[in-house]
Amino acid sequence: MKKSKYLLLLFFLFPFNLLAQQMVTIRGKVTDASDGKILPGVVVTSNSPTGKISVSTDDQGAYLIKVPANSQELSYSFVGMTAHTEKIAGRTVINVVLASSQSELDEVVVIGYGSQKKETLTGSVGNITARDIQTTTAISLAQKIQGKVAGLQIRQNGGEPGTFDNSINIRGYGGSPLYVIDGVAREGAGEFQRINPEDIESISFLKDGSAAIYGLRASNGVVLVTTKKGAKGDAAFNYNSFVGFSSPTDVPRMANAAEWIQMRNDAAFLGTGSPFIPREELNKYITGAPGYESTDWYSEVMKKSAIQQQHNVSAAGGGDKTQYFVSLGYQRESGLLKTGDMGYYKYNMRSNLTTQLTKNLKAEIFIAGRYDNRFTPGENFFNIFKGTRVTLPTERPYVNGNTAYPSIVTPSNQNPVVLADRDITGYSENVNRNVQSTVALNYNVPGVEGLKIRAAASYDMNGYSNKDLSKPYNLYTFANGNYVKQPQRVGTGNISNVIDNNNNLTLQGQVSYSRLFAKKHNVGGTLVVEQQQGWSRNTLARRYYDFYTTDQLNYAGLRTPEAAGLEGQSAYLGYVGRFNYDYAGKYLIDFVFRQDGNYAYKNKWGFFPGVSAAWRVSEENFIKNKLPLISNLKLKASFGTAGAANSVAPFQYVPGFGTTGGGNYEFQNDILTTGIAAPPIVNENLSWTKSEFIDFGLELGLWKNQLTFEFDVYQRDTKGIAATRNVSLPNTFGATIPFENLNSDRVRGIEFSLGHNGSIGEFKYNISGNFNYSRQMDLYVEGAPFTNSYDQWRNQRAYRYRDISWGYTYAGQFQNKEEILQHALQNGDQANIRELPGDYKFQDINNDGVIDDRDMLPLFDGSTPKLFYGLTLNGSFKGFDFNLLLQGSGRYTVRFNEVYGEILAFRGNTPAYFFDRWRLSDPYDINSAWIPGKYPASRFNGDVGRIYTESSVWRRDASYVRLKSVELGYSFRPSFFAKAGIKKLRIYASAFNLLTITDPFVKAFDPERAEGLFSAGLNYPLSKTYNFGINLNF
Repeated sequence: MKKSKYLLLLFFLFPFNLLAQQMVTIRGKVTDASDGKILPGVVVTSNSPTGKISVSTDDQGAYLIKVPANSQELSYSFVGMTAHTEKIAGRTVINVVLASSQSELDEVVVIGYGSQKKETLTGSVGNITARDIQTTTAISLAQKIQGKVAGLQIRQNGGEPGTFDNSINIRGYGGSPLYVIDGVAREGAGEFQRINPEDIESISFLKDGSAAIYGLRASNGVVLVTTKKGAKGDAAFNYNSFVGFSSPTDVPRMANAAEWIQMRNDAAFLGTGSPFIPREELNKYITGAPGYESTDWYSEVMKKSAIQQQHNVSAAGGGDKTQYFVSLGYQRESGLLKTGDMGYYKYNMRSNLTTQLTKNLKAEIFIAGRYDNRFTPGENFFNIFKGTRVTLPTERPYVNGNTAYPSIVTPSNQNPVVLADRDITGYSENVNRNVQSTVALNYNVPGVEGLKIRAAASYDMNGYSNKDLSKPYNLYTFANGNYVKQPQRVGTGNISNVIDNNNNLTLQGQVSYSRLFAKKHNVGGTLVVEQQQGWSRNTLARRYYDFYTTDQLNYAGLRTPEAAGLEGQSAYLGYVGRFNYDYAGKYLIDFVFRQDGNYAYKNKWGFFPGVSAAWRVSEENFIKNKLPLISNLKLKASFGTAGAANSVAPFQYVPGFGTTGGGNYEFQNDILTTGIAAPPIVNENLSWTKSEFIDFGLELGLWKNQLTFEFDVYQRDTKGIAATRNVSLPNTFGATIPFENLNSDRVRGIEFSLGHNGSIGEFKYNISGNFNYSRQMDLYVEGAPFTNSYDQWRNQRAYRYRDISWGYTYAGQFQNKEEILQHALQNGDQANIRELPGDYKFQDINNDGVIDDRDMLPLFDGSTPKLFYGLTLNGSFKGFDFNLLLQGSGRYTVRFNEVYGEILAFRGNTPAYFFDRWRLSDPYDINSAWIPGKYPASRFNGDVGRIYTESSVWRRDASYVRLKSVELGYSFRPSFFAKAGIKKLRIYASAFNLLTITDPFVKAFDPERAEGLFSAGLNYPLSKTYNFGINLNF
C-alpha cells in the first residue's frame, strides 16, 4: 500500500519537476548604436532564480544562451558601453543595440560647481575624456594630454625622472591655471601632473569668462579634474601595465681629442702667434697614437637608455545602494646615469565610494594617497652634464685607469664621473607623502523637484622631506711614480634635512535647482559658500662634518650648526552663484559671479561676474527643414572677470620695522650692532590684478556630427599688475617706494578644432586636430620718460607685443682682409683689427660707419611659442587598434650661449660642429691660405670681434612638428580566454617623441625644451621612449 502511495505522489510531482527544469534557448546579435557594427565579447547574463548564467557574443556579435523557462530578463554589458537590460517576455530571438557610455560622457562637461550638456554650453570649455587620455602611453599626465585640446599649451621642459617639469598654460595667458580636483581647488601643476591618469574620468578647461566662478585665482584659466566612480553592476577589474626604454631625443656631439686639439692650437696661434703644441704632437692626436686617445665624457657618465615602468589595477562596481571605484598604482623611472644613482618611484591609491543612505540622501567618500621618492647624486644634474660638455677629451676620468684615484680635470676641476657617483660626492633624496580626502552629502529635497543640497568637507595633507648629503672628496694627479692628492679636498662635508608640511581644509555648502517648465523653459541656479584655509610649516637643520662617518645628523659635527623654520597661513572665502536659462534648447544664457575674500590685502573683497550666451541656430526650423546635413550650429559669446594675486608679499598695507641684518649701527668701541630700519611706505590700496575676458565662438556639426568644427577668437585684458612708480627721490629720503597697481597687458588669440569620425567597412577611424595662436602685449608699463625719439622707438613697450628679440642683420662672412678693412667698424676699435676672414659681418643700417645698438632691428620671435597645434588619428580594424598623435609649436626662436654658442667656452671642450671652421691651410703659418668653413676661426672670447652678437647666426627658428606618440594594439577574441574569466585582453606597443622635424641645429638640443640662455642644452635631455604593455579586463 505504501509503495502505491509513493508511486502516486511521484506521478503527480513529475510534471511540475519537469517544468521547473525546463530550459529555453534564446539567441540574438549585439551591435554598436553609433555605427551598427557587430560587438564581439559582450557579456550576456541571466539572473534566474536557480543561479546566474553567462555567455559572450562571438566574433560575429552573436550569442546563444539557455536559461530556465521562468527567467525574466537578460542583461548585456561591455567595456565602454552602457549596460542594458531586456525583458524576455517569451521571446527566443532578442537583438540588442548598445550605446557607448563614452559618448554619454562626451555630452556632459564638468564646469564649475556642476555639469552641463555640451550642447547647452555657452562658454569656451575644452574637454578631454578617459578614452582620449589613454590613446597616448606616457609616464606623466601632462604628456598624455599634450596636443589634444585647443588652447592648451604644454611644453616638456625637461626629462629628469620625478621632476614633472612641464609648463602648462591656457591660451597663452602666461601663468599657471587653477587646478580643481573633484571639486576642490588644489593649486600647483606638480600635484596635477602626479595624478594617476588611469584614475581620471574627464578633464575640463575653463578658458574664458566661465572661469569667473573661481574668482581671484582664475585669471589664467581653470583645470577641472573628475576622477572615476563606480556604477551598479558586478565588479569589473582592470589591469594595465607597460614597461619601456627611454633614451635622449638628441644630444649634440662634443669634439673628440683630435678635433679639440686642432681648434685649441688654432686659438693659441691666432690669438698670440704661438701654437699650443708642437706639430709632431698635434699629429699624434690626429692619428690617435697610443697615449693620445680621446675620452668621450658623455659615454663615461651616461647610459644609452633607461627603463621605465607603470602598473595600475582597479576595481569598480556596486549594488543598488553602494558603488565603488578603487585603484592602486606603481610607477618607476630610472635615470640615464651609469651609476644608477638617479631615479623616481611612486605608489598611489584612490578609493571613491558613493552610497545611498536614504531615498533622498547620498554620501560620497573620496580618498586618494600618494608616496613618491626622487633620488639623485649630491651634485645637481646641470653640473654633471655640463662637465660632460666642457671637460677636455684629452683627459681621463681616473689616473692611470685606477678607479681609486679620480683625476683632476680641466677646466672646471669637477670630474663629471665623480660628480655622478653618490658613494663619492653624496646624494639628495626628495620624498612626498600626500593624502587628499573628501566627504560629501547630497540631498534631494522631497516635494521640490530639481532642488538639491550639498555639503562637503575636504582635508588635504602634503608632507615633503628632503635629505641632502654632501661628502668632500679628493682628486689626484700622477707624478714621479706616485699618486698625488690635490692640496684641498673638493666640497664641504655637510648633511641637511628639510621638512615641509602643508595642510588645507575646504568647506563647501551648495544649493542647486534645475527644472524644465512647460517643456521649453529650462531654468537652473546654483549658490555656493566656500571656505578654504591652509597651514604650512617648514623646518631646516644642517650640520657640517669634521670627518664623514655616516649619513645622520647626530653623527655630524657640532661646528656651526644651522637651524631655520617658517610657518604660514592662508585663507579664502567665496560666495558663488550661477543662474542659467534656455528656451527650447535654442536660446541660452548663463550668469555667474563670485564674491571672493583674501587675507593678503587691506581691501579683502573682490567681485567677479561673468555672462555668456549662445544661439543654437541648428534648432531653428529653417535649418532643420532645409539643411538637414547641419546637426549642430551654435553661435556664442562671453564676458567675464577673474583675479590673480600679485607677486608681492602679503600685508603690504601694514606698517612695521625690519632688521638691518648686517650690523649697521655703531654705539661704542667700533662695534657694529644689528638694529631695525624703517619699512617701505605702505600702500593700503594695493590689491590683486583683475582680468577681463571676451570670447566669440562658433560650433558646427555636419552629418550627425560626423564632421565637427569649433572656432573661438578671444581677448584677455589684465589690469593692476604690481609695480613701483618711477620717481626721483633724494638719497636722504630713507624709505622704499611701495608697490602700486600700475601696469596692464593684453592677450589676444584664435583657436579652432576640427574632428571627423567614420568607418570604411570594418575599419573605424577618428581624426581630430586643433590649432591655437596667441600673442601678449603690454598696455602700460611704468618707466622713466623717454629721452628722445630713438629711445622711444627702441624701448617703448606700451601697445607692443612682447616676446620680440632685437638683433643685427647678418650680411655673410668676411672673405679676406681687404673686405674687413672696408667694412663698417664692428667693435669700436680701429680698422676692425680683431676680425679675421670667416668672421661674421653685419649691416650698417643707419650708414654711420659703426655697427652699434642703433643698427639693431626687431628681427626675431622670442623664446615663447605663439602657435600650438596637434593632430590625432585613431583607428581600429577587427582586433587591431592604432593611435597616432602629431604635435608641434611655432613662431619662436632659441639662442644658445656659452657652451653651445661660443667656441672653446671656458677654454674647455667645444661642440663638434665648430670644427667646420675657417682655418689656415698650414696651422703653423700665419701667411698660409685660408680654408673656408661654416663657423669663424677658433679663438678665445677675448680675441674675437663681434661674432657672438645677437643675429640670425645664433638665434634660430625653433618651430617644429613632432610625431609625439604612436601606438599599435591588438585585442584577442573574448572566446580565447572566456573560461579564465577574462573579458578583454589587449597587448600594445608604443613610441613617444619618435620623430621631430625642425631646424637641424635646433634638433640637436630638442626644440620643445624651454631653457634660459645660459642653461640651454645643459639640463636633463628629453626622452624618446618605446613601451610594451598589456591591458586586462576581468
